Amino acid sequence: MYMLRTEIRKLGGLISFLFVVLAIQAQQYTVTGGNGTPYLLENRGNRIWVYLVYGMDNVEIRYTSSSANHQWYRYKQKALDREPVSCEQNGATSVIRNIEDGTGYYVEDPASGLNGWYVWIIDYSKYVFNVESITVKGNCDGFRLEGSPAVPVMYYYTPSGSRMTVKREFDVAYQTLEWSEDNKYFSPKNVQRTLSEGPYSVRINDNETIPLCDTEVTLSGDQFAKHFGVEKSITSDTYQAVAVEVHVDTTFMMDNAENMTAGDGEYLSAPATVTFRAYANDPVATLYTWKIYRSDVENGAENPLVEYRDEEIDYTFTEKGDYTAVATVSNATGECEAVSNSIEIKIAESELQIPNAFSPGTTPGINDEFRVAYKSLVTYKCWIFNRWGVQMYHSTNPAEGWDGKKGGKYVAPGVYFYVIDAVGSDGIKYNKKGSINILRPKKIDDEIIEQ
Repeated sequence: MYMLRTEIRKLGGLISFLFVVLAIQAQQYTVTGGNGTPYLLENRGNRIWVYLVYGMDNVEIRYTSSSANHQWYRYKQKALDREPVSCEQNGATSVIRNIEDGTGYYVEDPASGLNGWYVWIIDYSKYVFNVESITVKGNCDGFRLEGSPAVPVMYYYTPSGSRMTVKREFDVAYQTLEWSEDNKYFSPKNVQRTLSEGPYSVRINDNETIPLCDTEVTLSGDQFAKHFGVEKSITSDTYQAVAVEVHVDTTFMMDNAENMTAGDGEYLSAPATVTFRAYANDPVATLYTWKIYRSDVENGAENPLVEYRDEEIDYTFTEKGDYTAVATVSNATGECEAVSNSIEIKIAESELQIPNAFSPGTTPGINDEFRVAYKSLVTYKCWIFNRWGVQMYHSTNPAEGWDGKKGGKYVAPGVYFYVIDAVGSDGIKYNKKGSINILRPKKIDDEIIEQ
């Protein structure tokens, strides 16, 4: 283990040393002249530094090393196809002038041998971004720019003769809309993007930056123009957005009564009314369609229960089963369409349990009402009679309970009779008849005395 760590440290030291050597060799060249400070691009893999100058006035290259004998060369495509260049030698430093645009230069230095670095000169003033007009070409998936005239290509040759294109970075700025899930709202968003492959070869099509509203697009650049202080910007005419985006939300309206039996948390008790709401990037999005279908039956999606053409729909689920709701929006021409995430609705099977006794007026809040325990009852009717057939209570809501009163007064303890007719979400019909005991240990002052 000790030996391994020692070797790793040696390797790390060697790598650090090589980087230092390369940096020193590269820094032996100094380019000056033109208008402003030259812009440096480094290609370490090919041991070449590319200098962009603005104009060739007074451009010169200096070289310094431990050797005092420098021989300069220049090349157009390959370093081997070279020709000598005269220089002005001053000790360990030499300088060459009358530099040519689109040319490579290097020194054959005894201190570095043939493993030295190379320099390529580009006169950027010949390649300035001078576009006169741009047009936005967009569709549902994004957009790209077209401009005139074309952006000229800058390139250089490595010492081995490989032609390399200089990448030009341009900035685009425009506006889109950004969805806020917390606020359920689209708000304006300014977008700035850097196009590293040129202004016209890149398509902007990621979801977060597609224009969702009408917008102008401003193109500026490139990075070299910024450096030399000659950056130019141009703005397009207003682009008419076509891309659409949709988000959905739901509100549930159903019984949450204490006497509703607890079931699986993902299931709703029928009847359950759900409000479905779609949000899209209006006014680009103009056509809304909600579709609700059974997802637990074959071909349910092809045979929807409802198709509703509006932003919002209320739908009451009365049958047990699994359902899916989905919203689709499109622009005015129908060219672009967006489909929302699916909303899954599960309706529980029915259940009905009937108590056999309660004690009104004695223990408030504890078994002091006659309440059925239920789930997913679509219809419900309940009657309670005394032993002489007089109706004491009637209800059509299973969430309600009988407090044991008639005409505002408690009825006497004893046996009463119920009749319940109900239909569940699963089609089960409940026809229940039975007795219910009112229990009370003592007489209450406002009790009705049955005759």
